[in-house]
Amino acid sequence: MRVSDGYMYDLANRRLMRSRAESTVVGAQVSSGKRVEAPWDDAAAAGLITRFAQDKVRQGAMQSAADRASEELGAVDSAFQQVVTTLSRAQELAVQLSNDTYNAGDRASAGVEVQQLFQSVVSQLNIRLGDRYLFGGTADQAPPFDATGAYLGDTNTRRVEIAPGVLQDASIRADSTFRGVGGGIDVLTSLSNLSTALGTNDATGIRAAIQELADGMKQVTASQSRAGAMMNVFDVASSTARINGDTATDARAQLEDIDIFDASTRFAAAERALEASMSAAAKSFKLTLLDVL
Repeated sequence: MRVSDGYMYDLANRRLMRSRAESTVVGAQVSSGKRVEAPWDDAAAAGLITRFAQDKVRQGAMQSAADRASEELGAVDSAFQQVVTTLSRAQELAVQLSNDTYNAGDRASAGVEVQQLFQSVVSQLNIRLGDRYLFGGTADQAPPFDATGAYLGDTNTRRVEIAPGVLQDASIRADSTFRGVGGGIDVLTSLSNLSTALGTNDATGIRAAIQELADGMKQVTASQSRAGAMMNVFDVASSTARINGDTATDARAQLEDIDIFDASTRFAAAERALEASMSAAAKSFKLTLLDVL
């Protein structure tokens, strides 16, 4: 009889311990809102949680880089537009002053304006966003053009990661677009030649500048179109990275966080089970004492 009572007491005590442990675990989950707080809570889930957290960080970094690149290309696009407007004005002057009705004085005055247009273009090409000069390639800590229009940057193209292992060009080579490196129109030289031709009353040189400036504007516009296409790519990349980051966050939450309603229900059930186990253990203990007495 005593063996049976001892067995019943041990059984009730084990149930009490299990109920208390379950109540403690579920209570902690309700309090913290987390199902997994340490690897020993669920090793497999903890590993996935770490992976999703890392993915979220990487996607966030790619989104920030894409947003920055898009912003820079927006500034580049604006500079291109200003350069095209400036070249258009220079061409307008060339067409006007190529007419033989204008004298040397008229052309000299226009030459002064063209020289001002030249300096305006140089200024536009030395734009900076934050601490970076946008037309210098990767040599972006100093103005890429000096007062004479000489290019001081490098021939590199900045690249930005838009997806894991996928790089996208994020800059336009200014030496090609404005100095004609690789075979094209040297826009700055064309402006300088026009200013000289106007100043020296060189009608032939003025007329030659008309077509050069027209070709130069096409060249700049083509680069502007490339910059716009890049900007679109980065906008899509930013949106994709944001969605992927949100997906990683949701996946992590599903593994890590608890359903508060479900957890509260389980906690209430665990508390009731604990109370029942305590009651059963108490009754078993009383019965044992009575047998002894």
